[in-house]
Amino acid sequence: MNEMRKTAKTRCLEAMISAALVAVCVCIGVTMNLTTIYDVNFDHMGLRTFCMFTVNSNILCGVAMLMALPYTIDGLRTKTFGLPDWMVDLLFAGVTSVGLTFLISLCILAPVKGFVLIFTGSRFFLHGVCPVVAMIAFCFFISNHVISLRESVFALIPVMLYAMVYYFMVEILGPDNGGWDDFYGFLTRIPSWISLISFMPLTFGIASVLRVLHNRTSRKLSPEQTEIV
Repeated sequence: MNEMRKTAKTRCLEAMISAALVAVCVCIGVTMNLTTIYDVNFDHMGLRTFCMFTVNSNILCGVAMLMALPYTIDGLRTKTFGLPDWMVDLLFAGVTSVGLTFLISLCILAPVKGFVLIFTGSRFFLHGVCPVVAMIAFCFFISNHVISLRESVFALIPVMLYAMVYYFMVEILGPDNGGWDDFYGFLTRIPSWISLISFMPLTFGIASVLRVLHNRTSRKLSPEQTEIV
């Protein structure tokens, strides 16, 4: 029993530290964007930064990690580790979103604009540190609920909602009518139909990898859990 309580305490401590680190880094990155009025390489700074999926995905993930902190702190007191299922689903959605941000930054934006530009300044936190730490935390430290395949739908919702808003503001409303310019280039620099048919499968692929790693850790630490698909 003492060994189990010690293990639970360690898991709570690991979850608390990693969740707090993500939340702090998100605050730093977003604050840097808000306080930067002008950036020669990026148009959307200041309050306009909230137009960007990078910022919104990190905020979602940071808030979810922040909401998980009280459970980890209480777990240190009671020496039991556990999060409500809805909290795990919220974390799943946030981590999947920043996972997409990281993958696009690494594989699409960085080769075009340069790795130094994409991973320095506030982007160091929002494109790199936050997503990587969040994925590690979710897959290896914040694992106590086996995520079913049906729950993967929750991970797709933030990306789906942003894609709908982005398409409306760029393609339908347009910058001349108060909408947005295509600052990501997903509707003008490449054929729009490619973006429309590729981003949701890509997001589902990221969610699937995260789900497998998260569930593997959950089963290892709590072997009695079984998955309901």
